Amino acid sequence: MLEKEKNIFEVSSSHWVNAGWYSLGGAGIILFLYATIKCSVNDWDFLFYLSLLALLFFSFFTLYHVLLLKTTRFRVTSQRIEKTQGIFSRTTTNLELYRVKDMQMRRNLIQRMVGIGSIELSTSDQSDHNFQLNGIPNYEKVFTTVRHHVESNRIARGVREVDQNDHIINED
Repeated sequence: MLEKEKNIFEVSSSHWVNAGWYSLGGAGIILFLYATIKCSVNDWDFLFYLSLLALLFFSFFTLYHVLLLKTTRFRVTSQRIEKTQGIFSRTTTNLELYRVKDMQMRRNLIQRMVGIGSIELSTSDQSDHNFQLNGIPNYEKVFTTVRHHVESNRIARGVREVDQNDHIINED
């Protein structure tokens, strides 16, 4: 018997996930801010407008990545994981926990240094075979909680996984 769906927790990705994008954007802003000032002092009109355009591009580029991460939320319930993201328009993706086939925790060097991690879920869902929760704090607790609820949902729904041998046997 399925239990009533309960909210377990909500989590969002850490800004460390976008450290590379922020570094690139910050370097571009500093470089083209310097170029813009240098060109305005020397009355190089064409280069001034070109560097100002590049400065605006890198500023919007960085702001876009900050806002996209800020508007991405994961809600974990006892039956599903819901991912909501979008700056101007919102997209919500649901993953039923009974569809999860395998789970992995991943941590790159930066994530290990700052205490965050990513969880990758391999699923039988048609729309999203690899569902990822990137750069989340308390990743071990999230992993354990999701794993527990995946097993509970699979048992409650009577879901069993059948492995199939994909080798073709030639009979000559």
